[in-house]
Amino acid sequence: YHDIHFFSLRYVLYRLQLNHAFKAQDITLSQAKTLSVLSKHPERQATLKYLEKELDLAQSVTAGIIVRLEQKKYVESFGDSTDKRIKIVRITTLGEQIYQASQKILSELENKVLSNLTDDEKRQFKDLLIKVRNTLLTKA
Repeated sequence: YHDIHFFSLRYVLYRLQLNHAFKAQDITLSQAKTLSVLSKHPERQATLKYLEKELDLAQSVTAGIIVRLEQKKYVESFGDSTDKRIKIVRITTLGEQIYQASQKILSELENKVLSNLTDDEKRQFKDLLIKVRNTLLTKA
């Protein structure tokens, strides 16, 4: 139990560091994840329902994230032309710039966290993380 608690504490501290680093970009970790999904999706847009599933968040939480991103002009949303009940969210040029900046911040933080590892240790660490992730995905 102590090891799990320690790991959880480290994870929380890492998330706090990320949120603090993203604050300069006027973005939260959840908002950065949303921009990431949109940036990688065809035509840089997706339905609200798709975002809910991809982010694994409730509709109300996802809608709140989108509203805040719209207020910042990082995304725009509109009804589907064939079915107005379907809400489509598209990343804007400004949102894409913020996404790219957030990726740079994430990369810098990862480099900092891994800076004491050798190249071989980094490779092993990455392989282990992938193995754990795959195990979690197959057991879910």
